[in-house]
Amino acid sequence: MTQRAHLLRLSLAIIPAALSLATAVHAVELDPKAVTVVTPDQFKWRDPTMAAATNQTILYGDPNKTGGIYIYINKFKPNRFGNAHSHPNDRYITVIEGAGWGGTGPVVDPAHAKRLPKGSFRIDHANKLHWDGTKEESGAYLIAGIGPATNVEAPKVSGPYTGGDPSALTMLTPDQIEWKDNGGNRTANLAGDPSKPGLYVQMLTWKKGNNFSRPHFHPNDRYITVLSGTWWVGTGNKFDPANLTVPMKEGTFVTHFAKGVHWDGARDEDTTILLIGEGPATNTRVEEAK
Repeated sequence: MTQRAHLLRLSLAIIPAALSLATAVHAVELDPKAVTVVTPDQFKWRDPTMAAATNQTILYGDPNKTGGIYIYINKFKPNRFGNAHSHPNDRYITVIEGAGWGGTGPVVDPAHAKRLPKGSFRIDHANKLHWDGTKEESGAYLIAGIGPATNVEAPKVSGPYTGGDPSALTMLTPDQIEWKDNGGNRTANLAGDPSKPGLYVQMLTWKKGNNFSRPHFHPNDRYITVLSGTWWVGTGNKFDPANLTVPMKEGTFVTHFAKGVHWDGARDEDTTILLIGEGPATNTRVEEAK
């Protein structure tokens, strides 16, 4: 056999093995007792045709029930404003697509609304009149809170805008969100206190550069939405970011179950996630497999 023929045969033998190895590397399965994942193409929209002026998909819980966390997304077509209304409990809203506009008081006047672009955060304070909508852009809100999320319509009031109620809405555009360095990431506490019992909302940006947490668990469930970048997640006590992580693209919804061992982080791009949960959000490291 000539040397060229020998090399050709060797190459043909190596290719299937390499393909098999590549398939094995990418076929990482997360422990479903620790982490579950729902990608945007798996969301179940109320109107699957996406033709409705307002559409909704529920990611967790039941907004109609009392006492539990709910998380859902509302999508809005351009050029629509709702009536003034209130809710019995605080609601925590992150703009995840496009832009929304918010205002307060009994008179709906889009000229006096504040624009909230993607990445903004808003709190609808309980029992306070407010209203919102879209102008030339469409928008999508991720909305969370403790149920029920009842919408109490206010009587329509016509006439000139006489001013709003600053206590009704907290509205933060991306440049107004306060970030703090936290080792390998940056954290913004938006609502609640993660160290205490009760609902909390955080944004967290993992810095690029193979920056990962080590295997750990939390005492309570946590609900995460990838706002930008690609977030990489692994489960179990074997720490191997190169081979045992699954990529979570923008828009993916992830649940970390209480006491489920996992680890996560960023590779070649900064990645921002939204965390919602009930405190205390303690972090317990586990012994790693050798």
